[in-house]
Amino acid sequence: MPKVVVIGGGLAGIAAALAIADEAESNEVILLEARSRLGGRVSSAKDPKSGIELDNCQHACFRVYERFFQMIARAGGHHNIKLQSRTNLPFMQVGSGRTAILRDGRLAPPNHMGASLLNFPFLSLKDKIAMRKVVKVLATMSEAEMAEIDTQDFRSWLVKKGQTERSIERFWGFFVLAALNTNIDEASASLSAFLFQRGLFNDPHAFDVGVFTSHLSDSIHPDLIDVLHEAGVDVRLSTTAKALVWEDGCSGVESSDGNLTCDAVVVALPHHLAARLLMSDEAPEEVRNVAELASQLEYRSLIGIHALHPKPVLPDDFKFSICVDEEVIQMLFNKNSELDAENLPIENGQWISVPVSAADKFLDWKDEDFLAEYTRVVKGTFPETWNKPQTFKVIKTRKATFAATAGSAEFRVGQNVLSQHHLHLAGSWTDTGWPSTMEGAVRSGLLAAAGLMDFEWDPETDWKRWPRPPQRLDDDWNTW
Repeated sequence: MPKVVVIGGGLAGIAAALAIADEAESNEVILLEARSRLGGRVSSAKDPKSGIELDNCQHACFRVYERFFQMIARAGGHHNIKLQSRTNLPFMQVGSGRTAILRDGRLAPPNHMGASLLNFPFLSLKDKIAMRKVVKVLATMSEAEMAEIDTQDFRSWLVKKGQTERSIERFWGFFVLAALNTNIDEASASLSAFLFQRGLFNDPHAFDVGVFTSHLSDSIHPDLIDVLHEAGVDVRLSTTAKALVWEDGCSGVESSDGNLTCDAVVVALPHHLAARLLMSDEAPEEVRNVAELASQLEYRSLIGIHALHPKPVLPDDFKFSICVDEEVIQMLFNKNSELDAENLPIENGQWISVPVSAADKFLDWKDEDFLAEYTRVVKGTFPETWNKPQTFKVIKTRKATFAATAGSAEFRVGQNVLSQHHLHLAGSWTDTGWPSTMEGAVRSGLLAAAGLMDFEWDPETDWKRWPRPPQRLDDDWNTW
């Protein structure tokens, strides 16, 4: 069986290494990760002032992330995630505090949210009547039909379908922004259609929200590095891949830990790093062409805001909410409701987290600018309980996700297009059919592993060697 080097210890690299090692005990797998912990961009870091581990940005997962949950279950990490027992998506109007909830009901998809949408106060009857037609189109759209509209932006597509400006701003636009990390004006209509078909209008359980019970690195690294070791993977942290060795195909890796010879390599890196590694004078022309495609993908940034208050500001039953018509403070998450009690860093206080998606135009803002917006939104909505945060931290990630813009499918290559060179690719930027999500990353790793081991696998089916993904009322998973 082959000796394999996997470059990159994010979710894609972990999935690939674990799947290959699980397939046969005789497989020799080495996993190289430049950082001191696994997880890649799903990570946290210690704030030097407060000493608290802060996520790079608020992360949520959804029940539709089936392969991601399989990998977590394979590592025995059920305790790291809480899942809603039913879809519950709260919206809040800043200032007035007026709220509404989109939730699944008794009707069959795609109408399972119809009752709550009918009563949704932030859209007019005219908006809702127009939306019904598009919901039906999206629910029945084939993969081929979605692929055909990749070069269109989703806003233009919606306008052609008769959608109102209010529904675009308050419904369609929000979900695209949050899930694709791309503004609706530039987002691929294909990936946007996929989002709504797979998330909101297909399986009634798909959009049940999940959150982590500790900071991200603590939720990802310990269990996954343990299961990799148990599977026989040689995990080498703080080790950088400097170059690929080319001799009758990709035959090794030059690393900061020395040169490694192998039978195959899986490059599981963000696309700009993958392109840099593949773009070598010694590499075959086909490999350099793939590097050129990857280098043309753009990035979009994320900003994570963390506010730790000495006394609670949000109500006890407040878990999270979408903030209607807010450009910066797009959502509020009550971390107290997510974290296990032993993981709460402040006694008697409250930790509020804010994700800012597609945040490129806010990268030059100073912390006080974000604090002013945060204060306006939170104090303006909860004036009676407002108290100033004792810790306020802004974390900016410039290269957070690939930009899911119109036409981006052209630059996303398959995981195994270079298999004849003993080289495989993984990462959410590769052609998974998904936007840049934790699920897309894990799927890419499994697809690379399947290609390397030369067997067919349909990513819509479970990875057979791993536990099944969580079902509703599954006692193995915590409820949020």
